[in-house]
Amino acid sequence: MDRTRVWLYSRVAHPDFTALECQKNLLAKYASSQDFEIAGTTAEQCSGLDYHRDGLCEVLRAAEDGEIDLVLVADISRLGRDVAKTNNCVRWLQQRDVKVVCVDGTVIEPLAYSFVDLIKASKQSHTIS
Repeated sequence: MDRTRVWLYSRVAHPDFTALECQKNLLAKYASSQDFEIAGTTAEQCSGLDYHRDGLCEVLRAAEDGEIDLVLVADISRLGRDVAKTNNCVRWLQQRDVKVVCVDGTVIEPLAYSFVDLIKASKQSHTIS
């Protein structure tokens, strides 16, 4: 049986070598415990609101090329901080048969667009003009 090919993705928003190393170690330990084949690793320091990050683009290219089955993150906020954009990213990966999994074993499923639209509308209604 083929092993699940996983990309380990870690991100911190601010320079924090210790936090980034902690995430990397956590991901590697989980991948080992699940007998995943590590196809790639990304550890980057940049904003979770920037979806054109080099490391994330590297993950998306690997998914597009069929090189991975799963993206492993410490938690979903490591993938991104904008609910709608992160949802779109998860949906895009899912369309390529790539799952997003957190180290607690949670498989991230895309939200229904109507729910995302409600969140966006709620945010807009609370914005001061």
